[in-house]
Amino acid sequence: MNTPHYQWMKDGFRRALLALVPAVLVACGGGGGSNTVVADNGDAPSTAARSTPLPAGDADCPNGGILVETGIDENKNGVLDDSEVDNSNKLCNGLDGADGSNGADGTDGVDGNDGADGLNALVSMTLEPAGANCPYKGIRIDSGQDANNNGVLDPAEISDTRYVCNLIDGQIGWQVAERIETDNAGDVHAPQIALDANGNALAVWRRYDGSRYNIWANRYTAGSGWGTAELIETDNAGDASDPQIALDANGNALAVWDQSDGIRFSIWANRYTAGSGWGTPELIENDNAGGAYFPQIAIDASGNALAVWKQFDGSRNNIWANRYTPGSGWGTAELIETDDAGDARYPQIALAANGNALAVWLQFDGTRNNIWANRYTPGSGWGTPELIETDDASNAYTPQIAIDASGNAMAVWRQSDGSRYNIWANRYTPGSGWGAAGTIESGTGDAYDPQIALDTNGNALAVWLQSDGIRYNIWANRYTAGSGWGTAELIETGGGDAVSPQIALDANGNALAVWRQSQSGGTRYNIWANRYTAGNGWGYAERIETDDAGDARYPQIALDANGNAMAVWRQSDGSRTNIWANRWIAP
Repeated sequence: MNTPHYQWMKDGFRRALLALVPAVLVACGGGGGSNTVVADNGDAPSTAARSTPLPAGDADCPNGGILVETGIDENKNGVLDDSEVDNSNKLCNGLDGADGSNGADGTDGVDGNDGADGLNALVSMTLEPAGANCPYKGIRIDSGQDANNNGVLDPAEISDTRYVCNLIDGQIGWQVAERIETDNAGDVHAPQIALDANGNALAVWRRYDGSRYNIWANRYTAGSGWGTAELIETDNAGDASDPQIALDANGNALAVWDQSDGIRFSIWANRYTAGSGWGTPELIENDNAGGAYFPQIAIDASGNALAVWKQFDGSRNNIWANRYTPGSGWGTAELIETDDAGDARYPQIALAANGNALAVWLQFDGTRNNIWANRYTPGSGWGTPELIETDDASNAYTPQIAIDASGNAMAVWRQSDGSRYNIWANRYTPGSGWGAAGTIESGTGDAYDPQIALDTNGNALAVWLQSDGIRYNIWANRYTAGSGWGTAELIETGGGDAVSPQIALDANGNALAVWRQSQSGGTRYNIWANRYTAGNGWGYAERIETDDAGDARYPQIALDANGNAMAVWRQSDGSRTNIWANRWIAP
């Protein structure tokens, strides 16, 4: 006689939502439809669970069983919709016993008795009041086998109990947006954010002090919140702009920016050491032939970093790079491309965990802009630049790149076919190199501003904005390692133009996208977000700030190893712009 068993479809129930209490499941073992239970959490998101009978012949449960799914009732409709499912588990009916053996020959022996039918699995889901098991209420899920075949999960038949709980602080998902700087001397611009594996964050931005622009930063400590914003450079010779930030696994960070000395712009950097704070800013290039602008930086798990930027040599813009090594500091800046046919601009960089890196940029060949790339290998240095797209119909712009732990990378960009702009992509595989570039959307309107993120398994998500002839919308497409790109899909259905998308992925393939979107009628811009859950797809777009005093623009987002996120943006209070942030708590 076989007992029912769980066929785990994912790695347990939702972390942070659940209290898994070993004990002893909504009487729905029979019937045909789904049954949902929602743990009402007031104005905060509520956990939900549903159970659905599985027919015989299921790939995981040959004799049938029950599918138990859990998630957050994000749209608060009292039902766990398919797009809200974050975890699925199967409770299988027992297998039928084997038939008995035939009797001995002679006069024909009597056939052995048929084996006993396997016992049915039963599940019981009930609301759990606030208490020791779930401080802010939740759902109790009991399971077991129907030993007496009465179709009811009797107390004596319960073999497992689990609790799906509302989060302790009563909030799941986005929290309350907060201002993270209080200097009202002038406007702020260009916020950037980075998180370490433990959920600590650093944000940087530029702020006008009434005379010039400076670079400021603030740190978020998991469990404590934001600190006090501080100036991280004190050179008052000229404006500082375009800050970027990257964190390693231990919470150490490097910030880079471009800064004028009154004659030209140069690239500067400062290091944040966990436990000690910011160091002294330093110049990381000394080529004074022309200005250096738009630095980008990436860091590996050990704290090694690479910065790239564009620099004018008196005739054209070139792409330069410098490497930071913990204990040694910055090296010597070097040119990483030598094509002098035309300007090279807008470099981007990504580092793998082992220190291998890929940089991409756009470069003019005298006729059109193309997308180029170069690879950095520790111990060997930069390789030879190569063209990663060969469509010469028209110009290519705005390249972006992301890389996984194994060194697989994906680059995306926008490219004109002579009639409209499309989103293109190309994949880099260690040992094989770049593949063939191809389009990843088939819309009828212009597409712009692609962004890309990869998980640890090489799966990718790209987002971009695209015109439908009336307004701009946010679209997305997923790349599955071994299968390729899927079908592009719309991830918001708001009233006005949606622009400036950004995306980040966690190690398990869950993602968050953010963008700014105008209200119907074009009153102001707000910050919106949508979450992608591996195996279930995109959820519902939601607004993550509620201050309507003025426009909110230029969101950025980063995720930690546990799927928690931090978003930052610039927001007007009607008089000046300020830096705001909101945190997503992972289920």
